[in-house]
Amino acid sequence: MGKTVAYVLLIAYAVISFGPFVWALLVSVTPMTYEKDGQHVGVDIMQWPPKINPFSWPPKVFDAPATLSNYKKVFEVVPYARWILNTMIYAGLTTIGHVLFDSMGGYAFARLKFPGRNIIFTLFLATMMVPAYVTIIPIYNLMVRYNLVNTYAGLFLPKLTGVVTLFMMRQFFLNLPTEVEEAAIIDGAGVLRRFFQVALPMAKPALAALAIYTFLGTWNDFLWPLLMTSDKSMFTLTMGLNFFRTSYYTFWQLMMAATLLMTLPMIIVFLSFQRYFVESGVTTGLKG
Repeated sequence: MGKTVAYVLLIAYAVISFGPFVWALLVSVTPMTYEKDGQHVGVDIMQWPPKINPFSWPPKVFDAPATLSNYKKVFEVVPYARWILNTMIYAGLTTIGHVLFDSMGGYAFARLKFPGRNIIFTLFLATMMVPAYVTIIPIYNLMVRYNLVNTYAGLFLPKLTGVVTLFMMRQFFLNLPTEVEEAAIIDGAGVLRRFFQVALPMAKPALAALAIYTFLGTWNDFLWPLLMTSDKSMFTLTMGLNFFRTSYYTFWQLMMAATLLMTLPMIIVFLSFQRYFVESGVTTGLKG
């Protein structure tokens, strides 16, 4: 009985969570107007439940013939391809920086013994108590001083590492068995060799989880690109979605098409690293 109730609740939660995506998909394939009885008729996309006739050709959604033209129009009315490139560069370089620097910092705090290690790590953790909105203005002023506004460097340089992700990598390295590294020390391996050839291969699940968290968070980031970009050619996807809204009207069909196109890379990244992501949740709870 307990399992049955749990499954019912999980299925209900999945349906409720998946509902907005279904509505977005239906709206994205709905034309803004269509011809009916020789006249152009607008589409009421706010009707619920939506009227769907999958057996007609083309299938009808909201009483209108379904079309994929909205996806094409997204690339015609705005520089959407350029925004995809900007977002990929921003998210990709930020993810690479986190994977490299957070793993190096986490390994140093977990394995290396140096004066003031615990104090420095405590200070790192103390910065988590400072709201991000407090530090964002000084960082922005620093970017302005070095003329990094509206540049890729200004987007990703302040985002190359993070305290939370560094802490996550430290905890993972603390839970790794030390026998293999001790054998490498006996063989004369230095710190860098132990890190790159011994520790990193064993940390693939944690690195994959770190990459997923960072990539998804950066891909959806809005505030920092809003501050750092004023040139239309440097906008990211989250900034570009505002172009489908005006003061009096929102082009919902185009916005939903652009939103689904924006979501597709995140789904691909998650599915590609899903196995490592699940493994990280299991192995980080184990002691060496």
